[in-house]
Amino acid sequence: MERVATYSFNLNTSVLKIVGLYPADSNKFLYKVFSYVVYVSAMLPITSLSALHFLLNEELTSFNYNDFMMVAMIFYTLKFLPFVTNLERMRRCIHYFDDPFFNVVTDKHRKTIVDCVNICRRNSKIFFVGCLVGYTGFVGQAILNHRQLPLNVWMPKWVKNKAVYYYTEFILVLLGVAYSVLACGVIDPLIGGLAYQATAQLKILKENLQHIDPNENGLFTETKTVNKYRKMYLEIRKCARHHQTIIDFVHEYQVCFSPVVFSQFTGSSLVIGLLCFQMSKRLSVDFSFFIMINYLGCLFFQIFFYCYYGTLLIEESKTLSDAVYLSKWYEYDIRSKKALVTLMERSKKPMIVTAGHLFDLSLETFTMTLKRAYSLLAVLKNY
Repeated sequence: MERVATYSFNLNTSVLKIVGLYPADSNKFLYKVFSYVVYVSAMLPITSLSALHFLLNEELTSFNYNDFMMVAMIFYTLKFLPFVTNLERMRRCIHYFDDPFFNVVTDKHRKTIVDCVNICRRNSKIFFVGCLVGYTGFVGQAILNHRQLPLNVWMPKWVKNKAVYYYTEFILVLLGVAYSVLACGVIDPLIGGLAYQATAQLKILKENLQHIDPNENGLFTETKTVNKYRKMYLEIRKCARHHQTIIDFVHEYQVCFSPVVFSQFTGSSLVIGLLCFQMSKRLSVDFSFFIMINYLGCLFFQIFFYCYYGTLLIEESKTLSDAVYLSKWYEYDIRSKKALVTLMERSKKPMIVTAGHLFDLSLETFTMTLKRAYSLLAVLKNY
């Protein structure tokens, strides 16, 4: 199956291209200028005005409904920056498994890849729709709250009294949030999906290692047996190369997306704590309460994508030696056995992706993030 990543992330790359976070095929310089202009216009005004509101607010001891959105927007600014500054490198990482080297041959391998593609497409569609639903509710609330900005941003008094300036800032806020929603709606399932594609390649590699059979096709004469062992050794070398290409991808994946994931984890811990604090203060269920519930669910899924598929990658890489053990290694020639031992030694180091080189992308990290969010909630309630 060719162009695996293209089929898996068609929705993701299309949306990223619209918001300037995925390089165009032509006019690359103009598109890069467009990427910077859109990023600066959408993110910097909101984050700057939000920071000013926080610094100049005299009531710093109180937390308002929109404070969690202010914190989220600040961390989203850091999250999107690697996409803007490394467009081409991000693209190469996204399409790494489109290389002809990864083309499948057997039906079992094809089924593994098809299942992977379907899961990636499903996750992207569901999460993107969920983000759009949340943004629709955000816009609806902003329209219903007349003469009140949807985010807590600093605004001079003379601006509030002039409708033109007020609605200009109002539109800037909505566009900035729309930029963040569209980008996050496709980036998070994309990062998780790429980890799952590496996991699918490990499954194929394990299948190949497990079914290298020197007695296949009934080759019993001495000459044919020598040729068979030589062919088998070449197949093991191909498996070793396959393993190395997956390792190279994981390294590139780490370089590209580690700062992105770290920004999301840090922001999510703070925002989940603020959201839960705001929900605990509510005495009644209203429209904004459902918006917070939807956004809380999106946050959980954002970090869950990273951790769940990071865990699958770790577990699959740890069991590579088991596939060799389940093969007929005892019938191999000495040279093939030595090659397998080398591959097994190389596979002892699991393929672990980290966020900011501080913590692994695993389900343990997911629970740790929830614990930190709860700790923040406990501090806020006592404060």
